[in-house]
Amino acid sequence: MKFLHLTVFLLLALPHVALGQAYCSLRDPVNAIQTSLPDFDHYRSIVRRVQAKDRDAILEALPFTIHENELGTHTLYAAFDENEVLVGIVHVRTERGRWGLTEIAWTFDPELRIVEMHFQRSRDRSRAYIESEAFQQALVGKGFSELKSMLDEKGTSINPALLDIPADAHDTVVSVIQSALKTILATETVWNSSLARLRENSDPT
Repeated sequence: MKFLHLTVFLLLALPHVALGQAYCSLRDPVNAIQTSLPDFDHYRSIVRRVQAKDRDAILEALPFTIHENELGTHTLYAAFDENEVLVGIVHVRTERGRWGLTEIAWTFDPELRIVEMHFQRSRDRSRAYIESEAFQQALVGKGFSELKSMLDEKGTSINPALLDIPADAHDTVVSVIQSALKTILATETVWNSSLARLRENSDPT
């Protein structure tokens, strides 16, 4: 009976653990970073766990809510050129979608503006549109404030004045933009001191 209770507990608990931890890493980092950042020479990975105070700070800055188990242990990939100059940051997010869990790898410049995003895993029917050049160009170069303005005040619907998208892709587009906002805030909040050192040490001046 004890074994049965343990089994049931694990079955209930593991999905939350998986969402918070197991899916937040970059597959084949060298190839993935090289594709997004051609000037990349090497990288360093920095692992952090999102604490309750971090989650509170992230929630305060977001217009929408997030699940309490959504933020767990994450790995930040800091990419450098051969002169040790920071050229970009890669951070993977796992999102719950209509068709299951979706893994998104976000690449940012040192100031956390979007360079590129790609799916590591997705069964979403709107994946082709999200990966299209037209939609990707709508994201490139955008920081937190610009991305936030692409959504309505509640952060749960698209701002039609800024984005014209297919109706059947609406929910996926919202999820992707929300993912970018969460990723930027988590990176700024949890890795703040590390980012400051990386930027300072790579400043050519």
